[in-house]
Parts: sequence; C-alpha cells; structure tokens
Amino acid sequence: GGGSKGDPPAGGPNVIKMRGLPYRVSERDIEDFFGRGYDVRGVHISVGYDGRPNGEAWATFGSTEDATRALQEKNRSSIGSRYVELFASH
Repeated sequence: GGGSKGDPPAGGPNVIKMRGLPYRVSERDIEDFFGRGYDVRGVHISVGYDGRPNGEAWATFGSTEDATRALQEKNRSSIGSRYVELFASH
C-alpha cells in the first residue's frame, strides 16, 4: 500500500474517491473492502487539518475496467457499521 501522507493521487479513470469511511479505517481495510477480484494498486487515506483521517480516501486500480466495476458493485457497501459512497474522480 502507498503512504497516507501528502496529496491524494491525481484523478483519473482508474481512481475512485471514497467517502463515509470509519475514521479508524486502514489501507488494508480498504483493500479487503474491494476484495481479491479487484487490482487495487494503491490507497490514499485523506487526513484533516488536525492530522486525523477525515473519512475520505482514494483507491487507485490497475485498470479503468476494475475502477468502473468497483463503482457499480461496491458503492454503498459497508465497512463495519458505515456505508461507503464511491465516486469517479475524473
């Protein structure tokens, strides 16, 4: 997994923005959310001004097809007790 510091990845057809994540979510949690059927190449967990996660993240996929399928199949699925919204980032 990629580091969670710095700026999020540039938007593109293979990048998905995630919103509504639990504040304690980890990169592994996000990789597990998508599962083995997806080629997740990197995860960036966004942090607020206080340095704490703010419930948003970006996931970069190996292909546009994987990103599109993830948007269709995983939007409004749950991580823990939170349901997660997915958005195209381009």
